[in-house]
Amino acid sequence: MSSPPNPGVLTDEAPQNIIEVVSLDRLSSSWTLSSLLLVSSTQSLSSSILKYREENGRRYHAYKAGQYWAPNDDIQQGAEDLSHTMYLEILDGKLHRAPISDDPQHVLDVGCGTFADEYPSAEVIGIDLSPIQPATVPSNCRFVVDDINEQWQYPDDKFDLIHICAMAGSVPDWVVFHKIALRHLKPGGFVKQVELLGQAMSDNGTLPQDNGNTFAAGEVACESIDAAGFIHIHEEKIKVPIGPWAKDKKLKEWGYWNLCFLSDGLEGFALRGMTTVLGWPIEKVQLYLAQLRKELKDPIIHSYLYLHVVYGQKPEV
Repeated sequence: MSSPPNPGVLTDEAPQNIIEVVSLDRLSSSWTLSSLLLVSSTQSLSSSILKYREENGRRYHAYKAGQYWAPNDDIQQGAEDLSHTMYLEILDGKLHRAPISDDPQHVLDVGCGTFADEYPSAEVIGIDLSPIQPATVPSNCRFVVDDINEQWQYPDDKFDLIHICAMAGSVPDWVVFHKIALRHLKPGGFVKQVELLGQAMSDNGTLPQDNGNTFAAGEVACESIDAAGFIHIHEEKIKVPIGPWAKDKKLKEWGYWNLCFLSDGLEGFALRGMTTVLGWPIEKVQLYLAQLRKELKDPIIHSYLYLHVVYGQKPEV
C-alpha cells in the first residue's frame, strides 16, 4: 500500500529483502506444534448475552448475533492466543510501537485487554462482544460487553492510548472508526493498530494464484488514520512466513507460530462466510479447508503474510 500524502507519515517495510529459503532436507517432517466476565457498573450481564448461537458445530456470540464473522469458542480463542504470542515474538515482547509514556493513565483495548500487565499505572478497559475473558485478570483491568461500531460511552479526551489488534472484518468504515478514536483520545495520545493481512503472497512464484481475497484492515490502516486527522503516523510492514521454510532462524520461528495459528483458526475464519454468504454446504467447506491446510503445510510453497503495525498521534491542540 502506498503511503498517504501526509508529510508526517513514515513507512518502513521490514525486512526489505526477499526471505531466503532453507533447503528442504533441513525441514522437519512434522509441522504440528505440540469465563467469566468482569463487568463495569454501566454494563450488566444479562442472560441473553450468554445464549450463544451454534452453527455447524461452532459457537458464536449472542450479543449483536450474526454481526461478527468469527466464532467465540475455545478453538478460536486458542488460535487467537497463538496469534497474540506470535505478535509478541515479532514485536520484541511489546504490544505496540507507539512512543507513549511509561505511566499512561487510561487505555482502551479493543477486543481484548492485554495491556494491563504491561502498564500497571493505567486503567485498562477491554471491549468485546462476548463475555469470554478469563476469571483472573489484573486489578487495573476491566472488561465490557459492547459493540465498537455503536456510540462510545466514554468522555472525550479520555484515553492515552487506544489499542486495536486483529480486527479485520469487524469495522465497516475505518476512517469513521479512527475519527471516533481521535475524539476520545487525550491531546497527544496515540492510536495503534496491528493487523495480519488475510491474503498470502510469495516472492518466488511458488504460491498458487487462486489464493483468495482479504478483509481490508491492515492495508488501509495508515491511510485511514491519516484521513481521520492524526499526525506523526508511522507504518511498519513485516513479512511473516507461513511455515518454517525461511533460512533465517527468527523468521523460521515466526513461520512455525503463523502456521499453527492459521491451521487452528482456519475453520473459524472461513466457515460462517462460506456457508451463509456463498451458500456452500458444510461438506464442501470442509473439503476446501482440508485442501488449504495441505497447502499451508507444503514446504514447496514459500508464502508469507504481511503484518501491518501502524500508530498515529492526536494533535496537542
